[in-house]
Amino acid sequence: MKRRFRTPMLLIVSLALFAVGWSSPAPQSGLAYPVNMTLADGRLFVSDQYLGVFVYDVGDPAAPTPVTTIPLKGNRGTAVKDGIVYANEDNALHVLRIVGNSYETVMTLQPEYDVPGGGDGGWLEPGVIQERNGLGCACGQHLELASPLGPASVGSSFATFALVDDFLYRIDYATLVIYDVAVADKPKELKRVDIGWEIETIYPTDNFLLLGGNRGMYIYDRRSDPAAPHEIARIEHVRACDPVVVSGPVAYVTLRGGSVCGNAPDELLCVSMTDPDQPTVIARKELATPFGLAVSEPFLYVSNGLRGYTLLDVARPASPLPIAQWTDWGTKDFIWSGTTLYVLGFDGLRFFDVSDPRSPKLLAMLGPGAS
Repeated sequence: MKRRFRTPMLLIVSLALFAVGWSSPAPQSGLAYPVNMTLADGRLFVSDQYLGVFVYDVGDPAAPTPVTTIPLKGNRGTAVKDGIVYANEDNALHVLRIVGNSYETVMTLQPEYDVPGGGDGGWLEPGVIQERNGLGCACGQHLELASPLGPASVGSSFATFALVDDFLYRIDYATLVIYDVAVADKPKELKRVDIGWEIETIYPTDNFLLLGGNRGMYIYDRRSDPAAPHEIARIEHVRACDPVVVSGPVAYVTLRGGSVCGNAPDELLCVSMTDPDQPTVIARKELATPFGLAVSEPFLYVSNGLRGYTLLDVARPASPLPIAQWTDWGTKDFIWSGTTLYVLGFDGLRFFDVSDPRSPKLLAMLGPGAS
């Protein structure tokens, strides 16, 4: 009997609405549950797990300009390569192109989908590509951006996407999904690696992927086969939320307990990766409710959640030294690019000139309190 493949009607309707575009205004400050950021050649993509992706022109960080909103359910991150934006909607991957102040959906990669209740609904084969045409988000204000997207993007410490060369890596809870993006607008899913526990964040280097999970930090080696990275080491800890960033041979990991994160103490770990096969914790520093972090030697910014954020001197990673703290605004995550610090709060964004990291100068803000 010939096997039939059908998508459920709800999924068809959802994808059709996404393809033709929803009437969404350009984003202002209405973040509901922001999770991370991606920076790509003068544009900032802010992922909100409830509302989708908010896109801003930050070519001038002192005058950020809202561009568009891409409505997505369950969005946990983005990545950008050669003008193509990758963003998840729950488990599906959308391939998008920003056009003026709108977006074009190029295609959607949908994972295997089981029709509830069985019957003759069948399955949607994993990797099926649903082609899309037309513009999404018919915004009221026309805005021509100063420059096209650059070759690739950089994510914040809570990133769930990572781009290295021609490979896109995506965290899908307990799974690492690998795509070939040699042709940016035609990604191909290559492999799914079952990690076996919930992973939260991913940070790439040229040779490795560092995964932050509820139970530890895991090092995956991509040197021999970037299409199939494999685990070579881990730093385990009691259950905690733990984003990670890397500078040189040192990884910086924050552990935060409480709520859904677990019972770990609130602290910063400095991990030597001089021998990636045998990472070693060289320092532990107690910090209040640490969230995201950003490093540019010899300084490290660490979010303290609603308590603000802290600057540490990490010239000697074995002895991290807090040197300044700001408590006027709750923070969640950072991107540090050149002399600009992009700061994600719980309900808005702030941009700082950090030519002197000890004395950040506010350039602009989006959200509550913005003029």
